[in-house]
Formats: sequence, C-alpha cells, structure tokens
Amino acid sequence: MTDIYFQGFWRMDWGLGNPNKTAALIAILMITVWALAYIRKWGFWVALVLFTGLGVCLIHTFSRGGLIAAAAGLVILIWQAPRPWPRRKMIAVAISAWVIVGFSVFVQAHERYGQGVVSEDRSITNRLSLWKSAPAMMVDAPGGWGIGQSGISYVRWYQPVERHEPYRTFVNSHLTWLVEFGWPGRFLYLGGWVLVLLFCWPANARALAIPLGVWISFAVSAAFSSVAESFWLWIIPAFALVFAISFRIWRRSWPKLSAFILPPAVAALLCLAIFLIGSRPESLVKLRGDMVIFGKGNPEYLVLAHTATLGENYHRILRQTAEKMPLPTVGIAESAAALRDSKNTTVILTGLGGSDNSEALRAIFQNAGQIILINPKLLPQEIGLPEAQEERISVFFGEFAQAATLPNWNRIASVTRLPAIGDFVPDWPESILEAQQKTNE
Repeated sequence: MTDIYFQGFWRMDWGLGNPNKTAALIAILMITVWALAYIRKWGFWVALVLFTGLGVCLIHTFSRGGLIAAAAGLVILIWQAPRPWPRRKMIAVAISAWVIVGFSVFVQAHERYGQGVVSEDRSITNRLSLWKSAPAMMVDAPGGWGIGQSGISYVRWYQPVERHEPYRTFVNSHLTWLVEFGWPGRFLYLGGWVLVLLFCWPANARALAIPLGVWISFAVSAAFSSVAESFWLWIIPAFALVFAISFRIWRRSWPKLSAFILPPAVAALLCLAIFLIGSRPESLVKLRGDMVIFGKGNPEYLVLAHTATLGENYHRILRQTAEKMPLPTVGIAESAAALRDSKNTTVILTGLGGSDNSEALRAIFQNAGQIILINPKLLPQEIGLPEAQEERISVFFGEFAQAATLPNWNRIASVTRLPAIGDFVPDWPESILEAQQKTNE
C-alpha cells in the first residue's frame, strides 16, 4: 500500500487504502459519538473529547469531501440539539472547534481546502467534467453500462479526445452506480435512499437525529469520491438504520402511510430529470446489449473489435476520425456472441483468435450479408466454412502482418494486402473503409 502525502504531510489512512475512505469513516464516527450525549448527561463531555480527536484525524486525511460530509451531519445534530444551550457547553464546543482549526493550520490543510476556490484545482475540474457526462451516459445506456464499467466507458466514449486521464469509477459512488445500473436499478437505488431518510427522519424523536446525521454524512462523502464501495463504511449506517427502525417499533411511531409514496415518487421524478437533462439530439453513442452503436440510426457495419488488431484505444480513434470526416454508423462489440443477429449487414471481423466463440462466428457467417476479415488468426476450417465464399467474404492482411493463416484464407476468399500495415491497424476506421471500397470495386 502506497502512502499519500500533501506538501510533505502524510494523509492519514486507517488501512482502507484511500484517505478519502478513511475521511468518510471518520466523518461518520464524528456524528455517531454524539449518541453518548443522548444516553447520559456526562456523555456530552465524552462525546466532545472523542469528536475533537476524530476532527484532528479528519484534518490529517486532507480530504475536502470528508470535511463537507462531517459538516453536513453536524447540521442535522445542531438542528435537533436540545435548547437552550448551556453556556459552558457552548464554550467547550468553541474550544474544540479552535483545536481542530489550529491543527488544520499547523499541517497546512487549509491550503488544500482552498484549492479550487482561490485557484484552479485539476482534481475538481476533472471531477466536474466527468460528472457532467453522467446523465447522457445513463440515457445512452438504458440497460446500464455494467458493473465496474462506468469509468472505462467514460474514457472510451465520452472523455474529450485530447484528455487522457484514466478513470475506474465516476469518483462519486452515486453516479458510478447510476451509470452502471439500468433504469430499474436507478429507480430502486434512488428510491432506497429516500426510504432510508424517511425511516431516519426525526419527527418528534430527537434520538433519530443520530441515524439521520450518519446517513447524510455517508451520502455526502459518497458524492465526492467512490468511497461507498468499501464494505466497512456501510457497517455504522446499517446499525443506525436498524436502530431507527427498532426505535420506531418500540415507540410505535411510524411515518404516515401517505409518506411512503415519497420514495417511488421522488425516484421517478429524479429519473425523469436525469432523462431530460441527458437527452441530446447530437448524441452519437448508444449501448444496445453488449454492442455500442456509434453514429445516427441503425448501424451500416458491425465490427468485432480485437485490441491486438485495432489497439487499446480503438474507441478514441473512431471518435477522432469522426471529427475529421463523415463516417457511417457502426456497431462495435468485443465478443462474437453480440453480433450473432447480423442479417443482411456488413460485418467486419478483426484479428479472429482462439478465444472467439466458434459457434457464434458460424452464426455470423451464416447470417451476414457481406463479411470483411482483417488479419484473421483463425483458420477457415476452424469456423467450418465451405470451400468457396469469394462473393461474400473479403480478407485483408497487413503487408507486414505475421499471417500464418493467409494461404488457407487465400483458397476460399479474395485476399488483399494492406500496404505499410502489420498486425496492428492504425487509423483503423479509414483503413477499413478503404478496404470496404476495394470490395465494392
């Protein structure tokens, strides 16, 4: 595990692998300790000491999201705190605040907190650019981009082509999962959060301020970084929710029946808002199952993309090419199974190898109108092709490709060598379009 520093000061990490996750946990604990004040009179003083110590630890993480999360939870506690506030307790709280602020100045954390306010901070601007694309990505993928695919899908299809920052997630747990889920999952996720807040809402029950503060703090911390992926951060909120439900059972104090319409209603409104914000007439990207459609309307070509042939950044090359010249609509998939239903369509198969599904490939060869192969590594016999297919199949090998299968394909189809190209096909959209034009001549 690599330690992270800010201006020579270690960013505290309690073994969670990321200071932001540690900060989220500390922020939740800073709210939780105030439960002691509801149990015993002396609990206030114990809670204040623990709160101060945790506040110092929070500053030591240098996490801005964690600081905002702690502040959001404290707003709930202050809102529900019994009044009037005794003078000695107010003085003690002020001293605690000054200790935390003083430590912040000592470790120069205030300089990090000021970044993005008094000067530009790439961490913030990159996040904003990333987050802005979330509604469009949700609309473009009604079934979701898939678990673990939000960051890589953004880099491939939405990140400006002149930028090259890698992303694993959306640096925001809520947006990460909303992008990865389909519309039913998005509706349930949003409705679930509203239901939790409804159970924890402290109407006529100050004791519920702690569970509500914990969940608000957790929600806010998850909005500034992908911290909610950590199992450990869910433990205290889960216990807080169990307490809130148990407390309501004990007190027989449930929200009004009409209040339970809020979770589905709010979730539906949020989904509608996301759809309206993310709908763009100029969108060129749609996800259908395991296939990405790039362009307007139905695809004119279907492409089986192999990174060994098209490169790891074939998505960005396609978008760069589209900025320079008009391109036909293409459907792109990385598995042959996604292209099985390819009737009367031109299918471009790149770099076929041993990992490809032979049964799916047979279905493609049977259904497709025309087939173009680029540097195939499979033998035609492995797909079960008949001897003569010249009228439907065109095969292209790079001039410098390691083409051990070329003689076999030459027996059953027309084979053309692509000049100055090896196994890797640079600028592949232009090269393949040129190959298609050759087949039509």
